[in-house]
Amino acid sequence: MCFIARREEHEDADTGLIIGDTLMSSETAARALELYYEHRPKLPVKNIIFTHSHGDHFGGVKGFATDAEIASGAVKVYAPDSFTEEAISENVPAGTAITRRGMYMYGSFLKPGPQGQVSGGLGLSTSHGTSTFAVPTNVITEPVHEEVIDGVRVTFMLAPGTEAPSEMLFYLPDFKALGSAEDVTHTMHNLYTLRGAKTRDAKAWSHYVRLAMELFPDVEIIFAQHHWPTWGNDKIRKLISDQADLYKYLHDQTLRLANKGLTPVEIADQIEVPDAIGKQWYNRGYYGSLSHNVKAIYTFYLGWFDGVPAHLNPHPPVENGKRYVEAVGGPDALLDKGRKAFDGGDYRWAAELVNHLVFADPTNQKARELLADTYEQLGYQAENGTWRNFYLVGAMELRHPLAPMPSNNPTGPAVVAAALTLT
Repeated sequence: MCFIARREEHEDADTGLIIGDTLMSSETAARALELYYEHRPKLPVKNIIFTHSHGDHFGGVKGFATDAEIASGAVKVYAPDSFTEEAISENVPAGTAITRRGMYMYGSFLKPGPQGQVSGGLGLSTSHGTSTFAVPTNVITEPVHEEVIDGVRVTFMLAPGTEAPSEMLFYLPDFKALGSAEDVTHTMHNLYTLRGAKTRDAKAWSHYVRLAMELFPDVEIIFAQHHWPTWGNDKIRKLISDQADLYKYLHDQTLRLANKGLTPVEIADQIEVPDAIGKQWYNRGYYGSLSHNVKAIYTFYLGWFDGVPAHLNPHPPVENGKRYVEAVGGPDALLDKGRKAFDGGDYRWAAELVNHLVFADPTNQKARELLADTYEQLGYQAENGTWRNFYLVGAMELRHPLAPMPSNNPTGPAVVAAALTLT
């Protein structure tokens, strides 16, 4: 989220605030506005920009403006082409499943601390207030669109298919400031998010990031709503170039190896990012990871099937588990092999082995404990925040029944209600 106002802002000026993205819930948004007013002139909110169709960027809108203010035109809402359609697509049909998986991804059940939730990878965590929605009043449909909003010059640049299906960046030429949404951040981002969503286009992502640098070569400040700004043209150029190179490298190398016949798991284990870009802090896999991003690129072009006939029609997990347990000589034999793998530090193999036994017999407490111990070790060793959370919530679930999962996506009802006004 960001606050934008004219340079000559003062309380009796005929101007207002522009809000760039509105956080995830209306309560946190309202508190953010209060905090702003504690330090800056109390100007009214007159314009809101949604950079993309993810709930953590539009869910807090009603903390800044009421339905009546938006309907009357007192507050304008700008958004990229297909914003409402994509917000519906992500939050309604599979919204319940996404919400449940999101609780694992962001560690919602974990206590913060060294043995619990450290971060969500992109930031510390997500808020748990009321998610709201507003249908945009001004939809940006041109690839590059310039507009003066309440005295502030804004250039919008559409970037569809990048971090969200509907996304845009915006540039403030009077401030030489680029709002990069989530296309340029201080971490490797997700080409596929573990909570579940449409797979993203690595090639398009790299293209649009470079295009922003070409369109706005005099930029002196770049800010992404989840992270701190970067100042200075040289530093910004390096940041943008390195991130564009990262996504393009993963894209090209994944396809090179796929065309040689490697499966996505093999490719993910084989690719190494060159140190020149791979060891930059902002390209590390704190949120997206090389492993699941490579698999996303493979899936984007080739789908879920890896071309191995044995993987075309396997048994479901329970039946598969029973057969694995029988094949290795029974539960005790499998547990023994799993324990040896664990003691030897081969946690990936231990997890695969013991997971079969847990599916075959969920009441086997020894198996559940060993698998939980294994998940903990995988979580503690993960550089990626979302991997850590998934593993640690999985370990918690194996030891103690979790609280009932929500039966609906909290963002979904707000999106549906607003969308119905379009008909």
